[in-house]
Amino acid sequence: MPKSDLQIVFDRYIAGISTKEDLLNLLSSLQHGEDEFLKQHILEELSKEDLSLSEQRHSVIVDRVLQNLQRKRAEEELQTGGDNGSFGNEDCPEGLKLGDSKIRRLRRKWFLVAACFLGICLIIPTLRKSSSKSNSNKKLVTKEIYLPSHNEATILFEDGEILSVLHTDSAVLRSRGIEIIKAANKELVFKIHSTTNQTNQKQTFRSPKGMVSQLILSDNTHVLLNSGSQLRYTNSFTQAERRVSLEGEAYFKVSPDKKHPFIVSANETEIKVLGTSFNVSTKQSERQVITTLEEGSVLVKNKAREIRMSPGMQSSSNQLGVIDTVQVNVAQETAWKDGLFKFKGEEIQSVLEKLQAWYAIESVEIDVVTSDRFTGTIKRTRQLSDVLQNLEKISNYKFQIKDRRIIVSKNQ
Repeated sequence: MPKSDLQIVFDRYIAGISTKEDLLNLLSSLQHGEDEFLKQHILEELSKEDLSLSEQRHSVIVDRVLQNLQRKRAEEELQTGGDNGSFGNEDCPEGLKLGDSKIRRLRRKWFLVAACFLGICLIIPTLRKSSSKSNSNKKLVTKEIYLPSHNEATILFEDGEILSVLHTDSAVLRSRGIEIIKAANKELVFKIHSTTNQTNQKQTFRSPKGMVSQLILSDNTHVLLNSGSQLRYTNSFTQAERRVSLEGEAYFKVSPDKKHPFIVSANETEIKVLGTSFNVSTKQSERQVITTLEEGSVLVKNKAREIRMSPGMQSSSNQLGVIDTVQVNVAQETAWKDGLFKFKGEEIQSVLEKLQAWYAIESVEIDVVTSDRFTGTIKRTRQLSDVLQNLEKISNYKFQIKDRRIIVSKNQ
């Protein structure tokens, strides 16, 4: 495409009046090595905005946008016609719906193409809009909130020493019985061993905000420890019971051992198993423990009751001794371990609590509460604004990020 025509197409995209063909032409230009031309235009648009970014930072952002476009173009074969495609973009709602009304499925392939420009939209969301519209709409982002870019998982030892597992010499970790291995999916796994001079030592593993930590305990039990959660255990299970205590949320796949039952303690509730896989979530403010059983059998016990659970069952135990049970979709209940946020008929306060558990959000200000309820799953992304924009699309809420605060208002 001649550069003069490409400039017209890009200008139409910035003005918000681009067509399906325009978007396809922009992506095609990337395939044919015209990204330097696009890069220059994106830089020019950035320079028109008061973003307080250096020229070097502008270049980094533009490179990231172009890489994102190229990657997604390679992943998805774009069709120029037909309505049989599905909205497969990883950054957009998957089956998310509002209340009982399903959100209109975005089936045309060119919506996927438009989604590829998300990186640009976040940087220059209001370029070349009419003055009346730009004055009436606040920008979603004044300072982006990201998931942490590095793992700050720590282990607290019985003698009071705290080690950062990824910032401590491997020899020091080995002396403490900690081994870092790489799984087949290239994720890091922290394996706990007993040591000759330190047996039955209590340790507390703390998973940082924004991270899921994978542990293998000394009995070969596998644990996925959710964001901001901590697990207390011994480095060797030599007693009659294998006992751990949990604050937060974790998914367990317990190594079978009939002679040594595995017990999870949380908020005055105990979950006793022989060999199974299950999820435990604690709500500290309500002193509540929610147990979801995937396979096998567990016994849930508090000070007043005990029940035996079967697969697909979820129990809720509280400090008053009440244990309620329901049948659930286990995959939805454990969506967090697959990189998803899960909502089930939830108000905006509950939705934001889940986001706050992952992102470095200092506070939430809700100016108005509507009757909206959120049900479904949405992909966890590095940028909080991605998630909020998807929620805006299907609700009556408007979100603004300012100084690590989320401000929620009604979308006019």
